[in-house]
Amino acid sequence: MTRPPPPAPDKAPPAAPRTRRRDKELQARRRDLLAAARKLLRKGGAQAVTMRAVADLVGVSTTVVYALFPDKAALIAQAVDDDLKRFSRHLQQALAQASGARDALRQVARAYAAFGVAHPQAYRLMFMEARPASPVEDSSIEFGNPSEDAYALARTLADGLLREAGGPPPAQADIDTTAQLVWEALHGVTSLRITLGDDPWFARLPLEQHIDRMVDIFAAGVQGRSR
Repeated sequence: MTRPPPPAPDKAPPAAPRTRRRDKELQARRRDLLAAARKLLRKGGAQAVTMRAVADLVGVSTTVVYALFPDKAALIAQAVDDDLKRFSRHLQQALAQASGARDALRQVARAYAAFGVAHPQAYRLMFMEARPASPVEDSSIEFGNPSEDAYALARTLADGLLREAGGPPPAQADIDTTAQLVWEALHGVTSLRITLGDDPWFARLPLEQHIDRMVDIFAAGVQGRSR
């Protein structure tokens, strides 16, 4: 009696290498589309960015753009994300040198203004160019992570400043309001330096001294009010 031949070994289809290659191609295509969106943003603002314009710049169909981004708002949001992450990392590096809540605000405030003045194009793109609102989940930035989300860092600084004054733990609404006020103050200083430069109509302190004065006044007001 002859034995049946042994079963042939299973051959797994080479799907994994193909999948990895396809993922790399999609990531490369995504980077090209985001670079095109950034180029259009810098040239003509958000109104210049359309799915068709981005597709034409890269040399693909709009179907390809829609396959990677649900709409124009998401595309623009993600086109700015890399600049926002770089900005947040810069602020985190400044925060690492701080001691105490007021000094943390001072170090981050100095870094904020210095970054904006040194990189005016990126700063304009992040905070001075009107763009359509998009849901949090459309961004590649981790919401609430201070190392990526600059507003989360502002809330951390505000919380520390309020707690340093003593008294009961600050309410979330007070933390948010304080974070927004300090951001608005910093944006005002930075955007005016970018747009006006060394305006001959009025004298100003050097940027770092100007920021230090603003932080002292702001912190004294916040901490005095919370006592």
